[in-house]
Amino acid sequence: MGLFNKNKNKEKPVKVFYASDIHGTEVLWRKFLNAAKSFDADVLIMGGDLTGKAVVPLVAEGDGYVVDLFGERQTVNGEEQISELERKIRGKGMYPHRMTREEVDRVAAMSEDDREDWFAEVMLKTFDSWLDLAGERLKDSDASCFVMPGNDDPPGVEEAIVAASGVEACDGLVVEFNGYSMVSLGYSNPTPFDSPRELSEDEIIRRVDEMVTRVPDLSRCIFNLHVPPYDSQLDTAPELDEDKNVVMAGSEPKTVPVGSTAVRDVIERHQPMLALHGHVHESAGAVRIGRTLCINPGSDYHTGRISGCLMSLRGDDVKHQFVNA
Repeated sequence: MGLFNKNKNKEKPVKVFYASDIHGTEVLWRKFLNAAKSFDADVLIMGGDLTGKAVVPLVAEGDGYVVDLFGERQTVNGEEQISELERKIRGKGMYPHRMTREEVDRVAAMSEDDREDWFAEVMLKTFDSWLDLAGERLKDSDASCFVMPGNDDPPGVEEAIVAASGVEACDGLVVEFNGYSMVSLGYSNPTPFDSPRELSEDEIIRRVDEMVTRVPDLSRCIFNLHVPPYDSQLDTAPELDEDKNVVMAGSEPKTVPVGSTAVRDVIERHQPMLALHGHVHESAGAVRIGRTLCINPGSDYHTGRISGCLMSLRGDDVKHQFVNA
């Protein structure tokens, strides 16, 4: 035992940077990729909800484009002005798309399902460029970069990640890096919003339990589970009524736990060294469930700042530091 402890103390720490819930904000994706260099990270993990939820049409008019943005109509001319506006739109987690007036009318006349398909096509074109950027930024780096979709990400995102050369897919898989195992699941338990990737609590348990059978040593295992454990202080959010309006308690929103009972169950039973979560933006923090350190860095994606956590793994020990950039 003494010899084991001595060797463990000499083990080189593995630096891991984790972030989640960037919701289509390109500047945060760039900051995430830069963490390999900025923090000398060995491993980057993106925990889901990568994509945005709105396309902003740039409608051709004369020699320029007209854009309705945040209640204000703007006209831009020349490639420099147009590109700058597109950069600002991407910085807010939305997708600029150059269109003719006829194309706008055609999309407006689509059925809801056809419009969803059109949106996914526009979104995936941008997302593919993100994955290409990862390949460029990390090609001379020794860092591993694991990426998975979250509950808000539409169909096609996982397939794009799997096909990309610059990142490694991990959703629903057990992956190995630097002597550690990682179990990942990007789905959430049911939400009021009926998001694209939701599972029953029983199915979350079944999938995680199956993956755990392939983990050689839980004392050197990370659970990368998008949704945090129920009633853990990492899952506190405003309560919503049947119409999805925030319930008020006096002048303040009433808050309730919204995490997954299944995630709490698998953590309590399996006790991995570390559990990484996102999903609930306003509930950043670190807590222990038994011996498992559970972390949610939160998300302020609309501010342009990335909320992340830098961890140092040595043996079965974890040290962590929250970072904002």
